[in-house]
Amino acid sequence: MRLGSCLSGIIHRDITITRIVISPSCLEMCNLYEPDEEDDVDSIEAEENSVNGRIFDLNSERFGSREWFEVLGGMIAKLTNLKKLTLDGIDPENRYLERFWGEVCESKSLTSFAFANMNLEHSADIFCVLGAPNIRKVAFIDCILDEEIGYNFREYHVDHYNISTLHFERCRVTNTSTMKGVGDFVGHLVVLPSLTSVHFISCDFDDELSSFLVRFFREERVRLGLGLVQINLA
Repeated sequence: MRLGSCLSGIIHRDITITRIVISPSCLEMCNLYEPDEEDDVDSIEAEENSVNGRIFDLNSERFGSREWFEVLGGMIAKLTNLKKLTLDGIDPENRYLERFWGEVCESKSLTSFAFANMNLEHSADIFCVLGAPNIRKVAFIDCILDEEIGYNFREYHVDHYNISTLHFERCRVTNTSTMKGVGDFVGHLVVLPSLTSVHFISCDFDDELSSFLVRFFREERVRLGLGLVQINLA
């Protein structure tokens, strides 16, 4: 479901919400949000952390403001059956979402996160959202990435002991046009101890670099005494 169409469900902690996609158009819909009559809770007596309490907090902020998104992020984190969150075309430098990421990463139910159509080359801060404790799979689709992305996972407190699957599809990784560059890229990924599979689908590596990537990945895992990783290139 797209964020803009499931705001009411998020507010009321709808247990049927298992996936949410956030795109620029969703953010525009959030800016136009108006509470339903049943959500028009204006009493400061609303119990803290109850649904009514969260509605009161949301309605107390200017719609679409940084504080409003912070409250919304906390609501998303409370969804008990949310399994996957996708950011599609979002500006990672959007200052209105800075606190939103910090709230979402408190989710106990999220197991999968995807970035799509995003330039993440100079936007490492956004990876704090992957700090949700049960994230197992991270996907990048049509993204531009920095070669130190694996380092950024660790630097920004991502619980890298949980991530088991990385998926890169039609991505361009900077500074990986040489074996040294690919080695630097891989070197930051191989140290993720719980990693069991990595997928590179239609990424920007020629045959020679692809062969080197697979060989170097496997050799480094053995050298570090870590488990084998299934590597899929297509």
